[in-house]
Amino acid sequence: MSLVHPLLPLSHYHQVPITYLIVLNNFRIYANCIFLLCFLVCSQYSRGVFAIFGLYDKRSVHTLTSFCSALHISLITPSFPTEGESQFVLQLRPSLRGALLSLLDHYEWNCFVFLYDTDRGYSILQAIMEKAGQNGWHVSAICVENFNDASYRRLLEDLDRRQEKKFVIDCEIERLQNILEQIVSVGKHVKGYHYIIANLGFKDISLERFMHGGANVTGFQLVDFNTPMVTKLMQRWKKLDQREYPGSETPPKYTSALTYDGVLVMAETFRNLRRQKIDISRRGNAGDCLANPAAPWGQGIDMERTLKQVRIQGLTGNVQFDHYGRRVNYTMDVFELKSTGPRKVGYWNDMDKLVLIQDMPTLGNDTAAVENRTVVVTTIMPLMKNPILRN
Repeated sequence: MSLVHPLLPLSHYHQVPITYLIVLNNFRIYANCIFLLCFLVCSQYSRGVFAIFGLYDKRSVHTLTSFCSALHISLITPSFPTEGESQFVLQLRPSLRGALLSLLDHYEWNCFVFLYDTDRGYSILQAIMEKAGQNGWHVSAICVENFNDASYRRLLEDLDRRQEKKFVIDCEIERLQNILEQIVSVGKHVKGYHYIIANLGFKDISLERFMHGGANVTGFQLVDFNTPMVTKLMQRWKKLDQREYPGSETPPKYTSALTYDGVLVMAETFRNLRRQKIDISRRGNAGDCLANPAAPWGQGIDMERTLKQVRIQGLTGNVQFDHYGRRVNYTMDVFELKSTGPRKVGYWNDMDKLVLIQDMPTLGNDTAAVENRTVVVTTIMPLMKNPILRN
């Protein structure tokens, strides 16, 4: 968790006010240490905190968002979108529900297995079950958060005996990777199986062992590595010394891109506040965390409003929020795994919904590209009378 402390424009040190110096106090809170969370937030709040930047899980989200609402302190987070409405929460991670439902409609799935954990809440599970009730789908929803390797294998074998070949997997990356490894270990990564991965980082997932197995694997990718901003960052990233920057041998994951964009959002917010000449110095209206009831920060509403008005281009594309702090007007790519690796087959956004890209030249060279797929070819030509055809 990071607390954003008073920021000074860099003109404090330079002549041109080009950006802001963000000072962060970092600390780790364990889910069962709610009292520690209260103590740390209150102790830092009294020193003048402008915002909180960090992650939460299903056990800490309600406590943290309650603090923010009571104190009028905005929380900027790359964690999973919260269920319900929280005025002072800015959600950097877009919702996957619309894109996933559009993809299920496209594939015309009406009978499939939904594997999930509850680390990110129940929003996707709820959307799936509501759609299943409306469309008459048969969905086997199975929570796997307490499974070990042997449990995964037994489950996969049981599902195979039931002739289950279609799966949606909604888990965070660590558990997802483990499930995929167990799928390979029991030989369910071959032709005839189809897996949709409900995750925003398709390229972050290790799928090498699936590439030549024959199973269809579909997923979503939030970070477009072909955009100039991402390309420039990757050029710099590849030049990093691995001894000085451990982990730089692998590309940054989409969660890192969300964090990067969060810093850009905060910097843009303070620039906008300065342009509007809004005083957020916290002198005389700092609030009191320990008062009964708690006294909120007097300028917290201005900070919250300005944060939600930010619109920038970041590593995750267009970064923009609605009145409730949710991402809007974003685009995510749809990928399928081919024998040569992940390949973009379409995209999804709020306006156009699911748009598929026809990549016909590759069909002749990549036989795996047409496996387990139906290709409809329509030929339109003028009708002419032919005595042989008797027309």
